[in-house]
Amino acid sequence: MHIKHWLNSIKQNSGVTAVKLNPVDNDTLFRYFNEFANSSKIPAYYWNLGYECFQKINIDERKNIKLTSHIEIDRAAEANYTLKFLLRSDRLTKGIYIIDDLCNFEELKPEVVREREALIANLNRKYAIAGSSVYIVLLGEYLQFSTRLAASIPTFNIPLLNRVEVETLAKTYFAKEESTKKIDWNKLVTALQGLPSGEIELILQKHSNTDADVLVDKILEHKISRWRGIGLEFFAEPDVKNAGGNDLLQKYLYEVIVKLNESGAKQYNLRSPKGMLLMGPPGTGKSLIAKLAAKALGYPLLGLSWGNVLGADNPDRALAQILEVADCLNNCVILADDFDKGFTGWSEGGASRRLSQRLLTWMQEHTSNALMIATVNRIQLLPSEIKRRFDDGGIWFVDLPHRGAIRDIFLIHLAKYFPSQFADGGDPWSERDWYRLLRGYQGSTPVEIANAVTRCATEFYCNLSDEERREANVIPTVTIENLLAQLSQFKKASIRDAEDLQAIRNKAYYARPASSEDKSEYAVVKQELFEYQGHHLEAG
Repeated sequence: MHIKHWLNSIKQNSGVTAVKLNPVDNDTLFRYFNEFANSSKIPAYYWNLGYECFQKINIDERKNIKLTSHIEIDRAAEANYTLKFLLRSDRLTKGIYIIDDLCNFEELKPEVVREREALIANLNRKYAIAGSSVYIVLLGEYLQFSTRLAASIPTFNIPLLNRVEVETLAKTYFAKEESTKKIDWNKLVTALQGLPSGEIELILQKHSNTDADVLVDKILEHKISRWRGIGLEFFAEPDVKNAGGNDLLQKYLYEVIVKLNESGAKQYNLRSPKGMLLMGPPGTGKSLIAKLAAKALGYPLLGLSWGNVLGADNPDRALAQILEVADCLNNCVILADDFDKGFTGWSEGGASRRLSQRLLTWMQEHTSNALMIATVNRIQLLPSEIKRRFDDGGIWFVDLPHRGAIRDIFLIHLAKYFPSQFADGGDPWSERDWYRLLRGYQGSTPVEIANAVTRCATEFYCNLSDEERREANVIPTVTIENLLAQLSQFKKASIRDAEDLQAIRNKAYYARPASSEDKSEYAVVKQELFEYQGHHLEAG
């Protein structure tokens, strides 16, 4: 529940409540409880492991917060001494007692955990009396009470701010009219969204006099660094306009996903799919498709590393923070790359299964426009419960490109590095030239094709003289022979990993094809068994 519902909850009784919040939001919490304490004419106190006394919260007219030592604790050399002090004290004055650092049970000995839970339960029973006016509030960055406590202790949180709240808060730091006019509020709010309110305040206090464009860059730099700490990556826009090939999948993205994210779809009680699963060999452009989907929707693309989540100090908290960010942003795409690698221990239970169940629940129940796109190499590693969550957006098989798609992929990257030859749809090569090239690169992945073009551009530049490189005015060019020569520099994945590739293709019946049949003039000619039929471009 939102912290704003705390007052209605404690009107029934006092007792113990809990609040989940980011530590940077402590001041926001202090101001909230101080307002209630003043209206009820009772004091508010705070304690964490760094204090020997309960600190009284004092807030002046300028909303500056000052903590002063007030109630000395009988600090014995035993665990849970603060809770014991509160339980044993018969002269505890009326007030709000905010207690930090006691909701992390992970690193405690079992006997200490059992004692702490018993003390919390006993405190709740002692002060859950209407009119006692003793309110005990437990704080934690992540609350994970056992069933013994979860049912009896109401929990609240300070959620991340929505766009309107972020803009309202930001405008309080730009009072000067001339500075406000220079700010692109859409960019600023987008940059700030996904950060806790306390963190937003600290950033704006520090950079309120910074140039508007520089401020947005600094915020994004800070946010990207922070998100990496919880297992999220922030991806930049793709450097190509389309993926080449995979026409059926791209048509679905542009003609279904994008349209269902329009506001008009809600008038027909329609909503966009919550998830899509892309299966296929490595290097076939699955991640690029997710980037292009985010660009088409105009949404930020967040990368969820399942391995990083499982390897975090507190995996449950890391996943909870990621899902909170996704819900707060509302309009976003989450890319879970190599999703299958996180489920090797599913059958054995443990953290992998527990976190997966949490993710499954979120995918089923969340109401935001967050679209999750997961990529897998071996779909058989995914439990059936996971696969079912992607039924709405579909499971798609992204295979190695056929000859027509290979040509499209070449043209995309050739136009990037050799614009004088290939820009604006230019094509200096004959059908026979293309046939030689496509036959040579058949069985290559899009990544291998892109790398071949990049190496040709690199070789062209490196072969220039020192003066030519300084001037940088020589027009780059490439030939069919340059590209065919690159085939000797690598071993195609279709040859190197033939058995793995076939194992992946054997599971293609799970999915819808991402590409339609090759209908180009370079398509491989169908033939009967033991009958050879050459391509018309082979002659001469």
